[in-house]
Amino acid sequence: MAEASRIIYTTLVPCFRPTIQRTHLGHPHLSMPRKHQIHCSVSANASGTTQASVVDTIPWGCEIESLENASALQKWLSESGLPPQKMGIERVDVGERGLVALKNIRKGEKLLFVPPSLVITSDSEWSSPEAGEVLKRNSVPDWPLLATYLISEASLMESSRWNNYISALPRQPYSLLYWSQAELDRYLEASQIRERAIERINNVIGTYDDLRLRIFSKYPDLFPEEVFNIESFKWSFGILFSRLVRLPSMDGKVALVPWADMLNHSCDVETFLDYDKTSKGIVFMTDRSYQPGEQVFISYGKKSNGELLLSYGFVPKEGNNPSDSVELSLSLKKSDGSYKEKLELLKKYGLSASQCFPVQITGLPLELMAYAYLAVSPSSMGEKFEEMAAAASNKITSKKDLRYPEIEEQALQFILDSCESSISKYNKFIQASGSLDLDVTSPKQLNRRLFLKQLAVDLCTSERRILFRAQYILRRKLRDMRAGELRALKIFNGFRNLFQ
Repeated sequence: MAEASRIIYTTLVPCFRPTIQRTHLGHPHLSMPRKHQIHCSVSANASGTTQASVVDTIPWGCEIESLENASALQKWLSESGLPPQKMGIERVDVGERGLVALKNIRKGEKLLFVPPSLVITSDSEWSSPEAGEVLKRNSVPDWPLLATYLISEASLMESSRWNNYISALPRQPYSLLYWSQAELDRYLEASQIRERAIERINNVIGTYDDLRLRIFSKYPDLFPEEVFNIESFKWSFGILFSRLVRLPSMDGKVALVPWADMLNHSCDVETFLDYDKTSKGIVFMTDRSYQPGEQVFISYGKKSNGELLLSYGFVPKEGNNPSDSVELSLSLKKSDGSYKEKLELLKKYGLSASQCFPVQITGLPLELMAYAYLAVSPSSMGEKFEEMAAAASNKITSKKDLRYPEIEEQALQFILDSCESSISKYNKFIQASGSLDLDVTSPKQLNRRLFLKQLAVDLCTSERRILFRAQYILRRKLRDMRAGELRALKIFNGFRNLFQ
């Protein structure tokens, strides 16, 4: 089943510090049911690396996301103030469980109307007021605060007013947080999203460790370790990553919106959740019409397939996502005589000696080209180094078409070499994986290994497709450039022979 929540953010979860600032932006989730609930924890060892272990699942949430527990949620919401809806929960082709139109829905119509009293925010009342006061007194940011709030309410089971909502949440959120280190290494070796997943896991671990050391250990009666541990925090952060939304009309407040997170994602729609001051509820405005029986979709944001897998645990069909991209890694050569000088300038603009750039099917970004120029530029162009580094970081906007004709061929070849190196890694993985054509929209029929393997094959196939296109463009540009140089050389030789 897929449930909606999109989150747009540029950094991962911050490790807790009382003064930390968040840079997360949000909107509506797609989670996918699995028959085999294997809960893998990833913990940091003394060397700072991660390792996996298999543990029992947490005691709350639903193991199999059925219509029954979703219907119980709908009944509770209706009794708690949710007005009659034009949508109902039904089994669907995409995500197993979703919201389907019960009546004709017009384009531009506002749907949902979830009242603020049924929305979870940092201002929500705690069933354990003392715990909430401790966190707020210590200025815990919204993300860790909401993660702790979810665990606190979930552990109270039926004593919490949110029990019906939490009971309908997946016991194991379907993001890369739940892939073990071995699974990440095995299935995502070719994709840069593997590094993003490891970084996210370590951020969650770091956030939990900070809370444990600064707060939980000082108030063990309020935050017992058997409840507030790394496994429960992986669960709560998995829920937040996949369901938390930011509501622009409520001063950017982040929130969990029950019922709205039953909506599935479609790459063909752009509608998102917001607070409507007129109806005083959380709504979204449709950007297409729906007939009775049709599934109603929402956008999780303009995300690549890798980002959708990272947070939501699914990969759209190849070619269906116009926002898809692949991260291409470029690196300075340590043999470069100007290596130290270039590296210092890159660091000045927040970049490193090895940098990833998103490449889309439509072409290469200016930042990638600028980095390539810097990487291949000779020491004689030293006065241009800073301009190149700034352009690679997108810190300058004056030059829309940054070009250095004297080194353009070398820069294009440099990018092509990196592109073809990445393609070879994708080819190796896909060939080793064999032929798979499994329906990952109905993963209850698959075992875990096949499910993860199919997701990885789908992701790698879509990312390789973009690299193939980039390879074609680069080869064509280089061919045309070299053909032009050859023609110019022939003309020059012709004139030289004429005057001999």
